[in-house]
Order: sequence, then C-alpha cells, then structure tokens
Amino acid sequence: MDTNKTLGYDWEYGHEEVAIRVSSYRNNGNLYVGLCHREEGEWEDFGDVTINLPFSFLEPNEAYITGDFTKDMIRFIKAHKLGKVLDETAKSGYGTYQKVAFDLARLAEFDPEGVAEHCKMMGIELPKEKPKKVKKQNRGKER
Repeated sequence: MDTNKTLGYDWEYGHEEVAIRVSSYRNNGNLYVGLCHREEGEWEDFGDVTINLPFSFLEPNEAYITGDFTKDMIRFIKAHKLGKVLDETAKSGYGTYQKVAFDLARLAEFDPEGVAEHCKMMGIELPKEKPKKVKKQNRGKER
C-alpha cells in the first residue's frame, strides 16, 4: 500500500493517522472498508470499518459498521465526509450494526484502485470526482 493521504482517527486510546483501504467481500460483493496505519515505517491493518452481514441486500455503496468502537467509527465517517449514516440497522447474533451509505467518489480519493475493483465487481460505473466548489468573488460593484 503506497499512500501518503491519511486522515486523523480519534478514539478512546488516542489519535492515529490512518489510510483507507477499500475492497469487496468475496462471498457476496458487499463493500469492505478498512483502516491501516504505519507501524515502524510499514503499513499494517489498524481495523475494520465495516462488517459483512452476508444475508443483507445492500446497494454497492452501502455497508454496516463493525461493532468495535462503533461511536468512534461513526464520528470518523461524519467528520471526514466519507458517507451518510442511515437510519437502518441490522441484527446479527448479539450485535446491532448501523448502516452507512458511503460516498464512493470520496473513498476513491484515498484508495482509487480498491474502489475501482469494487465497482468492477459490482458492475457499476466508477464514481466521478465531485466538482470542487468555487467561491464567488465580490467584483466590487458600486451602487
């Protein structure tokens, strides 16, 4: 993983600079999102953002958030505008998992190859980069 684009992840154990890794769960194609961080100069898995609930029917950009540190993950997703937290949840075993509609174009800013592979597997078009907002300049018109 060669990346220099990271995001700050704050959780109960402190602050980490993390990179996003995107893939698909092989048994059903559901979206996988994970975090990596540098450990002694090498990229290593930091944790999963998503969990695979194999009997859930999801849109290509949707996933359930893992039960580990759910509040921190949701705060991370919102803070970095990675997706929209939906009202839906799913139960599996003893856990209840929050559904998120991820912004694939935003995720592609961090892992373009992973997003492209996921889109290809799902048979969808690679998301286009969002146009950047341009501030209107005051042209100094006098009245």
